[in-house]
Amino acid sequence: MKITFDKGFLCGGCKRRYGESQIAYKYKESCICKRCFDNFKSYSKEAYFGVSDEVEFLVSAFHYKSIYRKIFLDFKFNGQFAYGHVLGMAMADVLKERDVFSDYQYIVTVPVSKERFAERGYNQSEVLAEYISKAIDIPINNALVRIKHSAPQSTVHTSLRAKNVKGAYLSTETFNGENIIIFDDICTTGSTVTECARTLKRAGAGKICVISGAHNVQQWIDRTIHRFI
Repeated sequence: MKITFDKGFLCGGCKRRYGESQIAYKYKESCICKRCFDNFKSYSKEAYFGVSDEVEFLVSAFHYKSIYRKIFLDFKFNGQFAYGHVLGMAMADVLKERDVFSDYQYIVTVPVSKERFAERGYNQSEVLAEYISKAIDIPINNALVRIKHSAPQSTVHTSLRAKNVKGAYLSTETFNGENIIIFDDICTTGSTVTECARTLKRAGAGKICVISGAHNVQQWIDRTIHRFI
């Protein structure tokens, strides 16, 4: 008996297969269908978030909720590598409309430990950042390495996250006042990007802002949204 498979692209949200006309983004045999993408919630392009004294502002593409969250978790924790590419394409289309990055010279991704990389096989932030880099025409500089392996931030209480990542990063480069964008896959309390920013500042970086693929404003200590028009 011959086994046949449905043709088309498998959507990371609804897990159904679709033809070209029904998809929003595709990578190899994976996709986000138009119906699922319509459930993504993107932030206004005038929305900026406060993080810490070390960070000028944060810009995020999507709310960390609904179908976006489902696809992201499959990508980050369940080995669904292809979905990182379709998410990266979607982020890039949202973020390329922003006009606040002209003063920045590099994108630095948040690194993972050697242990985490061995476990997953990839750094999810690097996969996503490649698309952001092309969209805003700013090169990636992998200046940061993680020198401390600790529990994933998602498993740590919000009040302990700053301590969990303290001293976790090292810059392999010395900067001469260059302005840097830190890219993180998701921001919740801001502890990770703040520690990365401190590390880069000690290495000579100038201004630092943050791009995150997704952000859940309800989980932030500083919940104020600043809008600049």
